[in-house]
Amino acid sequence: MGHNKGMGRLARPSVVAEILERHGIRLTRALGQHFLVDGNVLARILEVADLSGEETVLEIGPGIGTLTEELCRRAPRVVAVESDRRLVPALMEALGKPPNLELIEGDAMRVDVAALFHPGERVRLVSNLPYNVATPLLLRLLRALPQAERMVVMVQRELAERYTAGPGHPAYGAVSVKMALLAEARRAFAVPSSVFFPPPRVESAVLRIERRQGALAGAELDSFFLFLNACFSERRKMLVNALGGGREPYCPRSRVEEALRACGLPPSSRAEELSRDQLISLFHALS
Repeated sequence: MGHNKGMGRLARPSVVAEILERHGIRLTRALGQHFLVDGNVLARILEVADLSGEETVLEIGPGIGTLTEELCRRAPRVVAVESDRRLVPALMEALGKPPNLELIEGDAMRVDVAALFHPGERVRLVSNLPYNVATPLLLRLLRALPQAERMVVMVQRELAERYTAGPGHPAYGAVSVKMALLAEARRAFAVPSSVFFPPPRVESAVLRIERRQGALAGAELDSFFLFLNACFSERRKMLVNALGGGREPYCPRSRVEEALRACGLPPSSRAEELSRDQLISLFHALS
């Protein structure tokens, strides 16, 4: 895909390095800060986001604005949440204060995101997510931001595998089921580490996540998540042991055996063999 006129003006290692140096900013691996410095990857993310020009865009972790700049050209309102306040002046300088950008300084895990938008506003999340908070953040946004129907995010490849894995896949676990309950996640394309400054030690992938109407909500969803954590607490352990064993069993072993029978599942079943719907049935049989 060719560059649009001025596409990815900031998406160059030399530009990013120079801005950071001028502001005396050293990136920390602890915050998972890696800035995209490749115009073609940027163009592909925007292609997957497929903005019509009518949606408001939410971006978490804008960094110095590589993606933000392009989002501001394509959306009437862009809300960016940045937790590293050192980056805010650099971001503002790099972008030159676009009138349609609202920059929120704060931790996206604590900000009341739904309150940033009108109840009926159509919101798309488009972000290179900070790697250390990607999972809790996505699960939180899928639950707390009903306005967002679609999310296009870049995460580390290993997480992308977990989010999209089905039963029997080595990456399938509690988070795969949580994600499948709240949304449909598909991998759009893989991203090599060389397109970032500084390059992370891992490969990345861009995902397109479409929210789905959940079978469970509220307190019942919280209980189901706790149940899943118990089911998958130890890999390859039979559910009777994962749920009914250990020092603090989730429930008595006999109840697990009974529930498995009621669901028509073999007594030797393991969590990683069961689909989302089978796990929901088991949860209901135990409740």
